[in-house]
Amino acid sequence: MIRHHHFMLSTVGVAMLATAAMAQTSAPTPPSSTPAAPTATQPSASAPADTKAETNLAGQGKWRTSKLIGVDIYGPDDKKVGDITEVIVDKTGKVDMVTIGVGGFLGIGAKDVAVPFDQVNWSDQPMAAPAPAPAPAGSASSTGGGMASPPATAAAPKAPAMYPDHGKITMTKDQLKSAPSVTYSGT
Repeated sequence: MIRHHHFMLSTVGVAMLATAAMAQTSAPTPPSSTPAAPTATQPSASAPADTKAETNLAGQGKWRTSKLIGVDIYGPDDKKVGDITEVIVDKTGKVDMVTIGVGGFLGIGAKDVAVPFDQVNWSDQPMAAPAPAPAPAGSASSTGGGMASPPATAAAPKAPAMYPDHGKITMTKDQLKSAPSVTYSGT
C-alpha cells in the first residue's frame, strides 16, 4: 500500500510539473505599462558584463600613456634631444606634462626635464630619413656601373598605433640640459 501511495504521489508531481512547464511556454504575456523584468537576453544594470564583449580603442585617437614612455623627442633642428620618461597628469586625470630624459649616457647622468604636454607636436609619421649625399663624379653609381638599387616598394599599411611615433619641441638639447630638472619628492 505504501508503494502505491509513492507511485501516485510521483505521478501527480510529474503531472503538475508538466502542466507548469506547458503554461510557461504557451501562455501569452499580457500587455503591461510597466517595463518587463530583465531576461537572459536583456542585460540588467546589476548583471555582470558579458566577458566576450570588447572595446577596441585602436584608430579612435586614443593613446596608451604606458606606450608614450620611451617615445623619441626631437628639437627644432630635427635632432633627437631625449625621450619621454614620465607622463604627468593633474588630479582630474588630464595630461599636464611629460618629462624628457636628456643628457647622460645609457641613463647615467641623465636628468628629467618637464615640458607642458601641449608644447609637444606629436606625429604618427616617422621622421624623414636624410636624403643620401650625391655620388662623386666618376664613381660607379654616377657612371651607371655597379649594382642597381632595388626598386622602392610601398610599405604595407600599418594598424593604427596607440601612441605617436615621435614628438618635436622648440627647445634644443642644450636648452633642455640647462633647464631645471624634475624632482618627485614631497619636501
